[in-house]
Amino acid sequence: MIQLSVFQYDMLERYIALLDTVEEAFEYVVEGFENYERTQGDQVLADIFSAFSQIASTNENLVALFSGELMILQHLDQFSGVIKEVEKLEGAYDNHTLKQQLITQSIFPAYQAWKLSIQKSLSKYTSQ
Repeated sequence: MIQLSVFQYDMLERYIALLDTVEEAFEYVVEGFENYERTQGDQVLADIFSAFSQIASTNENLVALFSGELMILQHLDQFSGVIKEVEKLEGAYDNHTLKQQLITQSIFPAYQAWKLSIQKSLSKYTSQ
């Protein structure tokens, strides 16, 4: 097991917090499809996609940090599957019905599954 520096541990903790925040944001967006009082869904979705670039950037740092941890590397690599689901929104963003379907049935579930797998693989480092 790799011994993390204080800086690395802090980065990992902030990364896990970001993943949780993105999940909460997705829950807001999904609820907004049914509860029209949640009018900020498109802005929150844009914030999610912005966070995805932060996640991808941090993933690159984590690949270097955990270069000997095959399971963690595999889970980090699987984030590309989430991005492939997001790419399905291209050209469909203005179609509310299709956007709702893609987010609720593809993108959010793919993100949740990935988040669970990466958090589980990192858990031995986050519980130090």
